[in-house]
Amino acid sequence: MMYDTIVVGSGNGACGFLSYYLEAGNDRSIRERVLVLEEGDDFFTTSDITHQNNWTKSYAEEKVFKLHNALTPKGIPIISGRACTMGGGGSINYTMMHESSEWLATHIGQTAAYWDSLKAELNQKFARPNPVTDPSPVTKQVLQAAEKVGFVTSTDAIDNIPNLEVRDTGLLHLFPTQFNSFGQRTHSGVSIVDWFGQGVEIKTRCRVERLEFSKEQGQKPRCVGVHVKYLDTGMTERLSLNPDGGKVIMCAGGATPRLLWSHREELGNDLIGQHVNDHIVMPLGLYVVDKSIDVTPRDVYISVFATTVWQPEPEQPGQETVCCFDFFSGNFERLWFMIAHLYLAFLFPNWLKKFVIRLPWLFNIIKNVIRVFLQAVNFIINLLWGLYNLLQGKPWHDEAHLITAAIKFNAAKEGCYSRDDSRIELDFFGEEEQSHFNQDKVVANSEIAKHMALLNGLGEQPHWLVKWFLRLVTKMPYEENQIEEYVDVYSRRFLLSEQHLSGGCLFGKAIDKGLDNAIDTGKVYGSANVYVADLSAVPLPRISTQMTAYLIGFHVAKRICVGNGESGVGSRERCDPWRI
Repeated sequence: MMYDTIVVGSGNGACGFLSYYLEAGNDRSIRERVLVLEEGDDFFTTSDITHQNNWTKSYAEEKVFKLHNALTPKGIPIISGRACTMGGGGSINYTMMHESSEWLATHIGQTAAYWDSLKAELNQKFARPNPVTDPSPVTKQVLQAAEKVGFVTSTDAIDNIPNLEVRDTGLLHLFPTQFNSFGQRTHSGVSIVDWFGQGVEIKTRCRVERLEFSKEQGQKPRCVGVHVKYLDTGMTERLSLNPDGGKVIMCAGGATPRLLWSHREELGNDLIGQHVNDHIVMPLGLYVVDKSIDVTPRDVYISVFATTVWQPEPEQPGQETVCCFDFFSGNFERLWFMIAHLYLAFLFPNWLKKFVIRLPWLFNIIKNVIRVFLQAVNFIINLLWGLYNLLQGKPWHDEAHLITAAIKFNAAKEGCYSRDDSRIELDFFGEEEQSHFNQDKVVANSEIAKHMALLNGLGEQPHWLVKWFLRLVTKMPYEENQIEEYVDVYSRRFLLSEQHLSGGCLFGKAIDKGLDNAIDTGKVYGSANVYVADLSAVPLPRISTQMTAYLIGFHVAKRICVGNGESGVGSRERCDPWRI
């Protein structure tokens, strides 16, 4: 059996690509055979995690997230994951925010007006209730705490999905929540694709082992087949591409540069696997929510970003960096799956974490041990607090709800893929060789200190014993004079990414921007028929990457269809980029 288009991966980029490409294909006189290959489970198998138990549980059970073998050039391990399921990170992510159209124009091509138009077209596929009209009580608390310290609400949005603005003042970006009041996802990104339409087939639990290229005299290497392994049976198979116009669309996220790596020499493309980055994420302190504030299950993910900009002082080295604060709330039981994952970066020495990130069974055991340990700590705290209240003549206390925040920002220095042991180098907290300037440390120290008042405004600081325990284990700061120690220890022992690995096949470096010919958009330089349509095609966006990834896939599909003379979704007057 031959396929006209094989899409490797079914994550955000693939969903964006297929949502346009399949609908545009409805107008084609000859129906294409489109195959989607996914290493993880189908979404309907994992929906009990993604809909009911939230993505945090997936860390503990490793059913959705796998770990990269990610280390710094000095060998410090980084806890960095990749989504491995139908729908990818979009099946468990909750954030909806676009990178600015000016940034997209700079790094991908086209004009800012083109990207505004494309965002409007893509956004129509999502449920996007107005986040301003009915914020939850916890969201209101975050907004009030931020406004007290000078943050203002951004109004730059398209169909209720915000765009990143970069200003000197702190900005609040409210995004539509994809969860109902029970914390269930009601409109995840996987729903924008007609998976059961004619002409499309998806194989899950099917890992792509390698691509097969053929080269004729005077022609560029052409992918003629994809070799896969069926994980449930161990069987392998070669899947063939139609020799007359067949193409491969790489949407495998972190695996995209890895699968293309062995063909760098054959394609004459040494930039595959270069310019890789991820968001550094630094968890901050736990606070107790006022009992008068109603906390619902959907508030595990508070639908607001608070962004700030770090600017180097005059004559100081460094480059402008956007920092983003994420907020989470809920009772301890609701948060412990996330905490169990984060604490892997805090509780164990680096030599052990090197084994943990390579051995899934060990990762799973340790996460469950940490979770049981945290449950025991929580039980003891609740018991002692309840007994204390009884001795004071007060009723046994109600369960406390907690709120916490994390700061994330782009690492100043880029990383790369390595041939050895499938390793990815991420240069977190890397120093400049000559000046020893460490921008990541400077940014972390400066921005956490600058916004300590915001953090302390989220709720009441926990009992001193709880703070002592958190500081003992993590060094998380509650006072400004504790920040430098936390940043220093974190940079040496606690490295954690936001699971937003980006780059490796950049537009204009490893793949074509399609400025000369629309049909070449996303095509891997040196190849005849291999395209990239996922987050590996761009540098790391400055905020949450989910909507950017959808947009890249949508963009590549639209440009290919325009190059083929197809109108796709909507009228040519609205959608044709040449008319903008």
